Amino acid sequence: MRQALYRLYRPRTFEEVVGQEPIVTVLKNEMRQGQPSHAYLFVGSRGTGKTTCAKLVAKAVNCLDLRDGSPCGECAVCRGVDDGSLLDVVEIDAASNNGVDSIRDLRSEAVFTPAVARYRVYIIDEVHMLSTSAFNALLKILEEPPEHVIFILATTEIQKVLPTIISRCQRFDFQRIESEIIARRLAEVAGREGFSLDGDAASLIARLSDGGMRDALSLLDVCAANTDAVTVETVAAAAGLAGSAHLMELTGRILAGDTQGMLEALSALIQKGMEPQRLAEQLAAHYRNLMLAKTLEHPERLLDCLPTEIETLRAQAGEIALPDLLQSITALQDAAARMSRSTAKRAELELALVTLCEPAVRTGYQALLTRIERLEAALRRGALPAPRPEEPVLSGEAKATPAPLPASPPKAPEISPSEPPPLPDEPLPVPAETPVAFLRQETKPAAKPAHAQEAQPFRPWPQVIDQLSSFNSSIAGMLRGTKAYFDGRRILIDVSNPVVLEMLKGNDYTRQQIKHAISEVTGQNYGIGPYRPPVEAKDEADPLEQLISSLPPAENITIER
Repeated sequence: MRQALYRLYRPRTFEEVVGQEPIVTVLKNEMRQGQPSHAYLFVGSRGTGKTTCAKLVAKAVNCLDLRDGSPCGECAVCRGVDDGSLLDVVEIDAASNNGVDSIRDLRSEAVFTPAVARYRVYIIDEVHMLSTSAFNALLKILEEPPEHVIFILATTEIQKVLPTIISRCQRFDFQRIESEIIARRLAEVAGREGFSLDGDAASLIARLSDGGMRDALSLLDVCAANTDAVTVETVAAAAGLAGSAHLMELTGRILAGDTQGMLEALSALIQKGMEPQRLAEQLAAHYRNLMLAKTLEHPERLLDCLPTEIETLRAQAGEIALPDLLQSITALQDAAARMSRSTAKRAELELALVTLCEPAVRTGYQALLTRIERLEAALRRGALPAPRPEEPVLSGEAKATPAPLPASPPKAPEISPSEPPPLPDEPLPVPAETPVAFLRQETKPAAKPAHAQEAQPFRPWPQVIDQLSSFNSSIAGMLRGTKAYFDGRRILIDVSNPVVLEMLKGNDYTRQQIKHAISEVTGQNYGIGPYRPPVEAKDEADPLEQLISSLPPAENITIER
C-alpha cells in the first residue's frame, strides 16, 4: 500500500526536524548527556512536530547507537519504535481513552520494568481530552514515576490541561513553521518524488497550511495525484479557492448598499447547494483578507487567495473603512456561531448580511464607535452633510444657512444660557413710588419690550433629539423626555435635572452640538437657553385690608362713652 507523503517523509532523526530548532537543541543536549526528564509536555498547533519529536525522544533514550544526541534509526530499538513493534513504547490516544480506567491500567503497567529497552515510554496524545478523574489518577504517578518510566504528553489546547499537570512536566511550545521553510521542504519532497512543483504553488500551499507541515504535505499529495506538474491553478482547485468570485460579488453588493441585489445573489448561491454556515465562514475569511490588504503594505504572505486576486482585494478594501471591516468580521463570526445552534441557518445569514448592507440599523457598542469614527472623520475634513431641504417650521423668520460645526468649540462670544436676554437700549419707565394710603391702588405690570414674544412650544423638538442622536447619542440621551419653547429668538429648553442644566450653562461643546441639530432640522440658526416658566404677578397686600381682616367682628365691639 502506498504511504501518504506526510508519513513517508516524517523525520527519522532530530536533524530532519525543521522549524523547531530551539526545542531540538535542548532535547539533543539532554539525550547526549543521558539525563532525560521524567515528563515532557509538548504544546502547539497541529502538524508542527509534537508527535514526531515524542517518538524521536522515545528512540533516543533507548537507542543502542546514539549519535550526537540523535537516534541512529538503524538499531533494533529504533526500528521497533518506527514500526510499532516495541512494546516498551506505548502511544495512547487520549481522545478515545480518556476515562479513569485507562489511566489506572497505565499505572498498574508502569511499575513493571521494560522488557527490551532501557526506559518504558508512554506517549499520551491530545492529553487535554482526559476527564478530570483521569487527570487526578495520572497526577500522582506523574509526580513520582518509577525510574524506568518517561511520560510524553502532547496537546493542542493547553488551556484545558490542569495546572497541576503542567507544573510537573518539562514544557516545550512548538511554533508554527514559517512559510519559507515549508515551501523549501515541499520543493525537496517534490524533487524526491519526481514531479515538478511551481515556486508560487509551493508558497500558496505553505500559506494555506497555516504553519503545519503535515497539512502542507497532505495538500501536496492531493495535488500530485492530479498531475505531474503542480501549478497555482492545481493548488487552487484542490484547496477549493477557485470559487472566490461569488465572495467578491456579495461583498461588492454589501459595500454598495444594494440589499435587494445581495439577497438575490445569496438566494442563487443557496439554490446551487451552498450551505449558509459554510458561506458565512468563507465571507468572514474574505473580510479578513480585506483587512490585511488594507492594513499591510505587502500582505501577500498572509493572504489565503490566488496571487491574481490581490489587486482586486486592494481595490475592494479601499472602499470600506477599517472600523466597518472589523465590525463586519465580528458580525459574520457571530452569525456562523449562531447558525451552529439554530435550525434557521439561512435566516441567520440573511439577517447578518442585511445588517452589513444597512449601517443605520446596526446596534451595539461597536456600531456606536463606528458612527463616532465617521463623525470625527467628517469633522477633521471640515465637512458635514448639508441640512435637509425642509420647510421652515416657524413662519415669519428669515431663513439662514447653517454654518458647519467646527472641530473644536468656537470662541466667538454668544449669549450664555444662564443670562437673561439683553434689554433694549432705552431704559424702561420706572413707576413712581406710591405712598401708603388707605385707598387701594391697582399696580399694573411693566410693559414687555416690543421685540419680545410669548414663549410657544417648539414642536420639532423630538426631531431635533433624533437628529442629535445620529452624531452624539450621549447628549441626546440626556435630553430625552424634555420640552422646548420658542420665544422668537431662542430655543428655550425645559430641563429639570440640575446636572444637565449645568452642562447647558457651562459646556460650550454641548450647546454647539444642540444648536447644530436644531439647524439640521429647521434650516435656521437659533440660540439656546434654559426655559423659565412665567410667574404670575401677585398683588401686594393692601395695608388697609390687612388691618380690617385683623379686627374682630363688628358685633363684638363695645363703644364706651
